[in-house]
Amino acid sequence: MQEQTYDTNLEATVISSIIYSPALLETYSSKITKKLFFLPMHIKIVDVILSLNSADKIIDEEIIRNKIGHEYENDLIYILTKNPINRLDDYIEILQDYSIKRDMQSMAMDISKGLQTSITGLELQAKINNLTQELSKSNQIELLDIQNIDDIEDKEVEFICKEWLPIPVRTVSLVTAPGGTGKSWFVLQLAVRAIQEGKIKKAFLWLSEDPKEISKNRFNKVFDKVLRLTDQSVKTKIDISDSPTIQFLYDDQRRVEVSPLFSHFKAKLQEYDLIILDPLIAFYGTDENNNSSARRFMQLFTDWANKESKTIIFIHHSTKNTTQSRGASAFVDAVRTVYELDKVRDSDGKEKESHKREVKLTKDNYGIGSILGSFSVQRDLFPVKIKYEETSYKEDSLGMHNDF
Repeated sequence: MQEQTYDTNLEATVISSIIYSPALLETYSSKITKKLFFLPMHIKIVDVILSLNSADKIIDEEIIRNKIGHEYENDLIYILTKNPINRLDDYIEILQDYSIKRDMQSMAMDISKGLQTSITGLELQAKINNLTQELSKSNQIELLDIQNIDDIEDKEVEFICKEWLPIPVRTVSLVTAPGGTGKSWFVLQLAVRAIQEGKIKKAFLWLSEDPKEISKNRFNKVFDKVLRLTDQSVKTKIDISDSPTIQFLYDDQRRVEVSPLFSHFKAKLQEYDLIILDPLIAFYGTDENNNSSARRFMQLFTDWANKESKTIIFIHHSTKNTTQSRGASAFVDAVRTVYELDKVRDSDGKEKESHKREVKLTKDNYGIGSILGSFSVQRDLFPVKIKYEETSYKEDSLGMHNDF
C-alpha cells in the first residue's frame, strides 16, 4: 500500500482561507510556501498570492484570476467553495508531513539511480549526506516558542462551571471513578452547564463505551429532570460520538509511535472548545503503567489545549476498590486538575442518596479548593425519582442501576 503524500482538499482549504483572510499570511509567514503544496495549480495560485503579498498589493480573487488566466477559473472557483478557517496550524502540520514524505521519496529515487551507475560507495555516501542536509534545511522544525516576559499578556486562570465544579480552561483535566459510578452522567451535566453559562461555544463528547442512543437518553434526563432546563438552543451546541476510538499512541514493534491520525483528529475538532474523551485508555495504545509513554501521550493533549485554547477532559477508570487513577502516575502528573467520583455513603459504608455523588478534588494546581470551600463536595447527578421499571434502569442482581 503506497503511503499518502498529498491531500488536495486540505490544500484548497488553506488557500481559500488565505484568500478570504490575507492576514493569515502574517501569522503563518514562515510556513506558507509553495513547497507545502502538491497540485501544480495550487502551487501556481500560492505563488501569485505570495508575490502580491511581498509587493504589498491587495490579495483579491479577481486579481488572482487575472494573474493565473481565465482558463483556470473553474479551479479557482472550486478553491473558493471551501469553507475558510481561522486557525491553520493542524492543516499546515499535515501538509508539512506530506511535503517531507515527497522529499524523502525523491531522495530515495536519487539514491536508487546512484546505485544503478558506476558511482563509488564513498561518492554515494557523500550524495546521501548532501541530500539529507538539503532536506533538513527545507523542512525547519520549530523547537520552541521564545518570548520576552515583558511582551506576554498577564492573565488570571479562567474556569468553566465555576459555580458547580470548576474546570480550568486551556488545560487537560482528569475525572476518575470506579465502574458504575456515573461518569458519563457527570460529564453530560458538565457540558450542558458549560454551554449554558456561555463560556463554551461548542462541546464534543466522545463517549465510546455507550451507544449514542443511551447517551442521548441520559442527556435528556440530565437536561429535563436534573437541571430542569427549557432553553433548547443548548442542545444545538453539544455533539457526541460513539465511534470506535483511535489509539493516538501505539506500539510499533519495539517503538512507541504517535499516530499520524492525531493531526487529522485535531483538525476535525477545530470548532469545539470543550472536548471530553471517555475513557482515556481507549485512546492510549501502549503499556498503561509506563510513565514515559503516558507522559508523551498526555503532552500531545496539553500542547493542543494550550495552543488552540481547548478545554480537554479525560474520563479514566480508577484502580480496583478505589477512586484513584489507574495506571502510570504520569497521567495525573500531566494534568492540572483531578476529580474523583464516589457514591455517597453513611457511617457503615452503605450508599445513601443514590441521586448524588461525592466529588473529591485530589489534584488542584489552580486554587479550586478555595473556590469550592472544600476538597470534597456532593453534587446531584441523577434524577431524584428513578423509575426502575424502565428498561434502561433495571436493577441487576447486586442492586446496581445498570444504566450507570
